[in-house]
Amino acid sequence: MTIQDHRTRVAAEKRERMRMRLIESALLVFSEKGVDAAVIDDVIAQAEVSRGTFYNYFRTNEELMAAVLLEVGNELLQLVEQALSTCNEPAQRLATALRMVLHTTRRYPLMGRFTSRVGIDLAVQNSLALVYLPRDLKLGIDAGRFQLSDPLIGLDLIFGAMRAAIYALVSRPKLPARYPEDVTYHLLLSLGMTKATARKLVELPIKPVDVPPDSLLGRTKHRHPLSD
Repeated sequence: MTIQDHRTRVAAEKRERMRMRLIESALLVFSEKGVDAAVIDDVIAQAEVSRGTFYNYFRTNEELMAAVLLEVGNELLQLVEQALSTCNEPAQRLATALRMVLHTTRRYPLMGRFTSRVGIDLAVQNSLALVYLPRDLKLGIDAGRFQLSDPLIGLDLIFGAMRAAIYALVSRPKLPARYPEDVTYHLLLSLGMTKATARKLVELPIKPVDVPPDSLLGRTKHRHPLSD
């Protein structure tokens, strides 16, 4: 590695550390003030940075919120993917993942409020959902589990239904406990599964996602100091 390459790598690492510090600060502020608050001044104070430094990374409240959602959402998807690492059947993995995401949203409603506030175009940019969902949809189609002409159609169906379901979970707290199962069941039907098969998949037992308390998602419930 040349001296120039080393300097470029160090500069990129430093920039990413500052970006994550701002995101962590924003998460703490949003956790305290809610997603409707204008938080830029509070984030600058929390992160102990200059206004110019902040605007080098984010231009608006909405852009900051989208960045927080991306990091928290990808963290959740990685936890779900890890939990399902031994499941090799694509339809079961997809159904279980959808249920896990919805149940976790109920446990951590701030994430759901981020999703509801951020437009779908920003919510899915660089999301790991664009990696995991097409993979399982294609495998399910190839195995004859899903009756779709194109995995992208399934992706559209899932994104639309999941965003609506997440909004419902955070805005209608008295929804039945099995709401995630009901949503997943009807999504599986829309992907071409039979009622019997879809019902069997959503009745399989699942465990809650193991969310570390010091993770970004865990911090949406409890205030934690910023990482160094």
